[in-house]
Amino acid sequence: MSDGGTRPLRRAGTGRLPGGRRLTWTVAGGSRGRRWRTITTSADGRLVEVLLLETTPAGALARLELATASGLLTLHPETTGTMLHGNVVRPSGIDHVSLPWSGDHVLLAGTSPMTGAVAAALLADRVGTGEGASVPAVYIGGRLEVRPATWRAARVGERRWWLLAADGGTSLAVTLDDDGIPASLEAAEGWPLELDAAPAS
Repeated sequence: MSDGGTRPLRRAGTGRLPGGRRLTWTVAGGSRGRRWRTITTSADGRLVEVLLLETTPAGALARLELATASGLLTLHPETTGTMLHGNVVRPSGIDHVSLPWSGDHVLLAGTSPMTGAVAAALLADRVGTGEGASVPAVYIGGRLEVRPATWRAARVGERRWWLLAADGGTSLAVTLDDDGIPASLEAAEGWPLELDAAPAS
């Protein structure tokens, strides 16, 4: 999990989130980092959101794109790594985003297990099993509102994390497999993206 996504990885899967929504995902990783893609659908099959999340070989955020009924969000750190830039394009117009950013920050989008997995992987070298820490974050809400936040990261097992908003709002439980992929979806199924690969366990 701590390799930053540098070894070859090609997997896909699906499973249910708490509340009945379904997450369908792919991840492709190698020497240039990882690219996560997800779609979330409601219990009756309606499309809720589409996520693209790219990380560097070290596991840091490179780019996020999120599409929902509220609009289209794009975020990326600037080259100096001290600001997070982007915009939200809505039916009513455009909102520009510019927030402080650093190597200590994590990005969390709602209850997305994939942004939680990326955050946990980044924190793995800083937070030991049975320990916790407060971390600076940028949080994306359900209407694509983007705001600075502080989160509490509790590592309750080797690969199990609780990520808790300091303001008492959203919380996220993340359990990761050996590849750093969320492993706690209900009724989960997985497949290799490569034809000659062994089935994912």
